[in-house]
Amino acid sequence: MNLFRILILGMLVWFVLRVLKSWRVDISPRDQPPPRRRENAEQDRFEPMAQCKICGVHLPQRALALSGRCGACERAA
Repeated sequence: MNLFRILILGMLVWFVLRVLKSWRVDISPRDQPPPRRRENAEQDRFEPMAQCKICGVHLPQRALALSGRCGACERAA
């Protein structure tokens, strides 16, 4: 009788683990579609660089003033 109880308990544990594993797989992120790649992903990652016309420091192009100078040279002028 004792062996029978151990066998039933083992089967019950196995069944519960299988049910929990199947629920976890249903929720996993693997089932979600992969994120869409943008066409200009390379351009979004890197910004064009430009050089300040006065001091020669290289900065992202959007950081320079319209005159082509960095912020420090713009304030000094």
